[in-house]
Amino acid sequence: MNKNKTFVDLFYVTFSFKKPEEVLKRCYSTVGYLEKLATSFNLYFVARTTEHSLFSEDKPLKAFLFKGKKLKKWMIPFRFNWFIKSLQPNYILVHGLGFVHYLIFLKAILPKSKILLQSNGFAPKPKGIKKYIYKVSDNFIDGYLFTGIENAKPWYENKIFTKDKIFSVMEGSTHFKFSGNEKRKPNSFLWVGRLDANKDPLTILKAFERFLDIEENAILTMIFHENHLLSQIQDFISNSEKLKKAVLVKGFVEHHLLEEIYNENEFFILGSHYEGSGYALVESMACGCIPVVTNIAPFRYMTNDGACAYLFTPNREDELFCQLKRTRDNDLLILQKKVLEQFKNKLSFEAIANDIMFIFKKIENESISIKRE
Repeated sequence: MNKNKTFVDLFYVTFSFKKPEEVLKRCYSTVGYLEKLATSFNLYFVARTTEHSLFSEDKPLKAFLFKGKKLKKWMIPFRFNWFIKSLQPNYILVHGLGFVHYLIFLKAILPKSKILLQSNGFAPKPKGIKKYIYKVSDNFIDGYLFTGIENAKPWYENKIFTKDKIFSVMEGSTHFKFSGNEKRKPNSFLWVGRLDANKDPLTILKAFERFLDIEENAILTMIFHENHLLSQIQDFISNSEKLKKAVLVKGFVEHHLLEEIYNENEFFILGSHYEGSGYALVESMACGCIPVVTNIAPFRYMTNDGACAYLFTPNREDELFCQLKRTRDNDLLILQKKVLEQFKNKLSFEAIANDIMFIFKKIENESISIKRE
């Protein structure tokens, strides 16, 4: 990549922050990869704000907040797009699938710029008029980033997005680090996630209760910031003498304290039925936790198709119980090494930056080849 080329990381979301640094901090897990591109590009981070325009030329990353109203879906941010044009970008990465129609107009004024659209969070395929808008927009977008191509299957199977334009890139990462195993407790399992039907804590507890019959020293710690199923969870635990001794319902924990907690547990466990990616999972893997998670598309990608994890079908208590039993039979240090290697190679900020650079270069080279033909 050429340092003379300009890379713009772009949010159409309208924030209420006054300083670019505040937005960068809020979105760090998503945009932290930018620091790894500092030697490769003339680098910009651009977002919208309801407060006032502010430019922060903190080289090598130049951040800008553009003042404007909060956008409604039918509004087209012409002034904002023209500002982006003024930066003369070669590469643009846009966050969020909800803004595809804006990119029709952006591509019209920047026909030579390469535009990637990143899926942030779980994105079910659109229907009706929305489906038509996405299909039209596909002609103006050079590529899409999903946490695993398989996660985009409903989009390309329904011919909404062109399959050849879809690439696998982790949605975000973390600064959390592995601090060794000195403080790690044996047979310790950690849940970090909402207590809701999608995360499915009841299936976890049912299988874990059975697991306690063969591993009575196992411990499950549950951390969460949303507690829709808390009363059901508490009732279930209170009716089991085994769970009352083995499960710690911890509740909310400040994010900066999680790194130490991850480094105290052997396993990370979650029962998600669907996800866009998995920020708690990536944090746990960065700290050396071995995943015991569902066999869904983003988790397969994140765990190298289960090579460094114990996968089970969502809502299948028996499968989870079998996987919990398997945790007793394998060399956990070898498996942990695979987890840390997978994080470094595919889930870290450096890995994300490398993947994005490779994709932009691939798209650029393909465009050059088409022109020559």
